[in-house]
Amino acid sequence: MSVAETPSPETLPNDIRNLGYAGHFIVWVMRTAVACAPECRMIHREFSHAFGPHVEAGAKAFERVLLALAKGTRPIILARPGHVHMTHDELSLLALFAAAQSGDEARCLAHARWLMGKGRPEPLYEAVADLGKCLARNGRTLCPAPDAVPPQGCAGGPVCLQAL
Repeated sequence: MSVAETPSPETLPNDIRNLGYAGHFIVWVMRTAVACAPECRMIHREFSHAFGPHVEAGAKAFERVLLALAKGTRPIILARPGHVHMTHDELSLLALFAAAQSGDEARCLAHARWLMGKGRPEPLYEAVADLGKCLARNGRTLCPAPDAVPPQGCAGGPVCLQAL
């Protein structure tokens, strides 16, 4: 009888340890802002690492991302801070940010449309593009995230950012 091997992080596309700094930052800051508060001192400290001299612009862009997501019509499921596995929605957020940072407007708008449900995707697209530019100014770029496809049977109810 053989014992099943535990998959290594390299084989799991939703393992946060496979991300570079910018991707890890996006997932971590979204989770932490929802679980704690956007005023959290840890968030502000990490903003200085992520945005360098452009902390204020980065913080404002991040706030715009949260406000845009709050106006969406579908729930966004986030794992709790420190959890190594990313949710489907976190992968979708990474794909959205990667598309914005690479200048792929059509792909970014498609991801924004999916995340917003019936809400307008343009404000989210604009906020994510601004946040991506702030990260890039400090040398923080996102690797293209794996394509995230919607789960079967999504009804698109009111948005509810929540930590698992």
